[in-house]
Order: sequence, then C-alpha cells, then structure tokens
Amino acid sequence: MAIEIRKPVLDSLVDVAIGLDLPTNAPYGSLFKLNYLTIDQAVANAKNLLFTNHGERPMLPTFGCNLRRVLFENATEELTSELEDSIRDNFQVWLPYIFINELVVDAPDLSPNRVDVSLTISLVGNQFDTRSIELQLETAQ
Repeated sequence: MAIEIRKPVLDSLVDVAIGLDLPTNAPYGSLFKLNYLTIDQAVANAKNLLFTNHGERPMLPTFGCNLRRVLFENATEELTSELEDSIRDNFQVWLPYIFINELVVDAPDLSPNRVDVSLTISLVGNQFDTRSIELQLETAQ
C-alpha cells in the first residue's frame, strides 16, 4: 500500500519566502531572516505560540500557551501534565496544521527552578519531515 505525502505547493518555489524566522535578525546583513520551507515556518509559528502569554497580543487575548505563569510554581507531576494539556490545546486552536509527534515536559530534580519543554512536530499530512523544538523555562535566581 502506497502512502501519499502531501508537499505544500510553496515549498517547490525556490525564491518565494513563506514567512519570517525567529529570531528575526539575519546574519548576512539583510533585514530579516526568511523561511522558504513550510515546516521551518511552522517551527517559527510554534515558537511564537510557546513564548507568548495570554493578553500579550492585541485583539487576541487568548493567544499563546501562557507558560511563564508557572515560573514560580512548585514543579510537580500535576504541573507538568497541566502544561502538556495547555500546549496541546493551544496548538489545536491556533496551529491546527501542526501535528505534535512527541511532547515532553520535565522538571529536572537538579534544577528546581526550571521546566524543560521538548516538542517534535510535523505538518499534518506529512509526518515524516519532523523538526524538534526545545525550550527551558527558568526563574531568575
């Protein structure tokens, strides 16, 4: 049985940028760093969603995963499962074209002031081309 992999149309156009990458500063003197593949733009959009708190975006008060609210909470199993649910729910609402292959939220024992979030994402319809995102939420000591 053959499996059809849907490739986005704009990925085949070499000179058409799909969006801006994060961070936006480009290393070679141009104004902005651009993405030319849909999966790379999906990573930038996912980072934008993860780093945004509720109320930061005008006219979109519920946009974001609201992760910074847990910086001063005790790292427990309930907290990590609450963060996983929040990330999955917000991805379904705001980025439905992204499929979360793997999501790990961990509170390391050696660093009680830190929460590690690791995602492996792909586009819906093409789960073979994946990208990883890792971020650390850390309180100032």
